[in-house]
Amino acid sequence: MLRFLAVVLNSGGGVVRDTKSNEIQMKELGEFESKELAIDNACAQLKCEHITNGVIVRGNHTGGFMVCDTQEFAAL
Repeated sequence: MLRFLAVVLNSGGGVVRDTKSNEIQMKELGEFESKELAIDNACAQLKCEHITNGVIVRGNHTGGFMVCDTQEFAAL
């Protein structure tokens, strides 16, 4: 099982960082057996729609999230 996170994306698709600490903003999703299960769960939790490669978006071009495991997150 891998631990997955949802990295916050702005409406232009860029990674959102905290203005004071400059840390990447993210939400913990939990542990899942596959990225597909993590994406399905994230869509339900965050009320988003999966578009491609783990990127899920909210309606009306208001940004979204990129679902990644902890190793992928460390590379950001």
